[in-house]
Amino acid sequence: MKKHALHNRLSKEILILDGAIGTMLQPHVSAGTAYEMVALERPELLRKIHRDYVAAGADIINTNTLGASRIKLNEFGSGNQVKAVNIQAAQLAREAAESRALVAGNIGPTGSLIEPAGALSYDQAFSAFKEQAEALVQGGVDLFNLETFSDLKEIKIALMAIRSFSSLPVMAAMTFEETFLTFTGTDPVTAANVLCSLGVDVLGVNCSTGPAPMLEVIGRYFESTHIPVYVEPNAGIPRLGKGISYQVTPEEMAHFSKQFVSLGANIVGSCCGSTPEYTAAIRKAVKSMLPVSRRPLAGLCLSSRTSTCVIGAGRPFCVIGERLNPTNRPELTEALKNGQISLLQQEARAQVSEGAHLLDVNIGVPGLDVTDVMTRVVRAIENVCRVPLVIDSTDPEAIEAALKETAGKVLINSVHASEKSMETIIPLAARYGAGLLCLAVGEKGIPKTSEQRLDVLRKIIQRTDEAGIPRNHLICDCLTLTISAEQKRAESTLEAVRFVRQELGLPTILGISNISFGLPERSLINATFLSMSMAAGLDAAIMNPGDPRMMETVRAASVLTVRDRNSKDFIAVHQAKKKRKVSPEIPSVKAEPNPIYQAVISGNRDEIAFLVQKAIDDKISALTINNEMLIPAIQEVGRQYDRKEIFLPQMILAAETMQRAFSVIKSHFKGGLKSAGKIILCTVKGDVHDIGKNIVSLFLKNEGFEILDLGKDVPADEIVRQAQKNKPDVVALSALMTTTMIEMPKVIDSLKKAGIAVKTIIGGAVVTKNYAGEIGADGYARDAMQAVQVVKELLKDK
Repeated sequence: MKKHALHNRLSKEILILDGAIGTMLQPHVSAGTAYEMVALERPELLRKIHRDYVAAGADIINTNTLGASRIKLNEFGSGNQVKAVNIQAAQLAREAAESRALVAGNIGPTGSLIEPAGALSYDQAFSAFKEQAEALVQGGVDLFNLETFSDLKEIKIALMAIRSFSSLPVMAAMTFEETFLTFTGTDPVTAANVLCSLGVDVLGVNCSTGPAPMLEVIGRYFESTHIPVYVEPNAGIPRLGKGISYQVTPEEMAHFSKQFVSLGANIVGSCCGSTPEYTAAIRKAVKSMLPVSRRPLAGLCLSSRTSTCVIGAGRPFCVIGERLNPTNRPELTEALKNGQISLLQQEARAQVSEGAHLLDVNIGVPGLDVTDVMTRVVRAIENVCRVPLVIDSTDPEAIEAALKETAGKVLINSVHASEKSMETIIPLAARYGAGLLCLAVGEKGIPKTSEQRLDVLRKIIQRTDEAGIPRNHLICDCLTLTISAEQKRAESTLEAVRFVRQELGLPTILGISNISFGLPERSLINATFLSMSMAAGLDAAIMNPGDPRMMETVRAASVLTVRDRNSKDFIAVHQAKKKRKVSPEIPSVKAEPNPIYQAVISGNRDEIAFLVQKAIDDKISALTINNEMLIPAIQEVGRQYDRKEIFLPQMILAAETMQRAFSVIKSHFKGGLKSAGKIILCTVKGDVHDIGKNIVSLFLKNEGFEILDLGKDVPADEIVRQAQKNKPDVVALSALMTTTMIEMPKVIDSLKKAGIAVKTIIGGAVVTKNYAGEIGADGYARDAMQAVQVVKELLKDK
């Protein structure tokens, strides 16, 4: 299907997406079987389900291939049938759709975490998604539907894999928790920015905890993007009685659907727990409604995994920290040569605390593998800072390494008007959906006049237009030249800034500190030039946020140029200063936290072993290291996670760092370590999803518990046998799906019938505290941090 054909339909009508396929297959498929294999084993059943949805009024039906990537099918021993499963599933949907509905090739997450939080590399994930998508195209799909993704980095890779070979329309949906964040910390605005930058055709939200919370997500999408939006809520949290039922009825779903369309949704469907009855009710409610029109968001939007910054006219002035640069900084150069990233992490945190909205990463050191260093530095900085990055390098391989590594949308610094630069950098920006800094440098160097600089920028923009890069991905650098030799240079730069705003309509950026090179009182010169530049319309500056004079200038000039609406930020900073000044207590200067403590907080797993060994060599006892550095650090990680200051990727890296530290010190404990308790941990029969279980295991180990991990898809009798043999204090059970959570009461009943006196706790995406009480579990944990607390509480007497 051509993109314009889909967009044309969506501009005129509301389309209806089908409902759950797994819910329909559940009575016919035994636990532990991949639902995707039904395409080969029971094609007539799958074809009938598709036909039922078409008959109910679905305009788009999904192939039964959510988990049909090689990575997922390998868990069921069927990885060699990726091509056959996807082709057959697409053909069955095509036959059922006839000419009455479009067929969407359905692709879901791999179930594995992407590096550095997990072991799955960018290239492995890319290959798996591309292999599945190619088979779906061969089977005859009209478009793609990426859904149920929680990790922005993973859905970004999936979208890029499709875009690498196909021009078919792509729908892409993430699933959000009740906090309106994914479990990796991504908010709807950030998801919208990153996915739209990669050329997604329809942006969506699916699954989650039911339709009500999705109203907020759709509203945020509406405000942050102009592309079509779709929504697929599940039918609420499942309830167990004689069977599984769901909280939201078809009539209630239809009521919510009307609200979704009123908020801007162009496509409405349903997810887990729904049936063709839901599809028919939705169609009846919204098919006659008309789409809501909206305008595109102005400005250059850049994102980390967890936040978005908009640069442009009328937006707050953007400060880009310049200090992640080893030039003339021997301590950073030495740290990079020694593979020590902690100093850069410390510098990055400091710049953000001083007011930087973005961080410029420039790690060019002669003699180093710049691609490898860039990868490690980007990982390290993203793990401790939530602001977007600017990738500052002349090496295309290093730039691409950074583009692969980041989950968000970075700014490439930079492309200039030489043929070599445009041939290498512009395609990277187009492929990875990055922002692009256009530098007013031509084949013959830096033009002298503002008109000449504008001509150079026009040449670059012509090439970005040809590459399909939207204008709102660009920002122009008119170049700051030192005035110590020629004072007129400042005037030319300011004039060029005004011209770019007036004639090109693009935001502008300058590296401020170049202006004062070779002069005394550099801070004064820099601040004055910054104020003049902001008056000329400058939108962003690469500068030192640690210079108080510069930051005061930004705040004051933002008031005068009406970037700080109602002087809100200026007044807030003033009040904070006043409060500190009149405080009766004079705070002492805090020393930098112990490097071992800080390494755990920062997830610096590559340096922790060296730091711990050095402490031991310095005669610090293993008990002191554990009790006064490691344990307080991991407890602080837990507090930060609870406060939503960090998210799952950071928490995992911190836990792994703790494990590496412990592997060094454990042999130094006299008489060994006493276990805090023995725990059997597993995913119940039929469930092969073990990410959550593995994270729980990691955190319990860090708290001194002895873990017997039985793995995934473990039947009740095996759990009982292991409990009889190993006599644990706690049995912890995990389940991700509604079809497997019903195994949990079977395990608990079996343990009781066997006379095994053991505490039980349960957890998983579909499990609730109420459900734990209903089935007789002793505890419930929503995540790894709570699991530690629950286990400690259960064993407090022990």
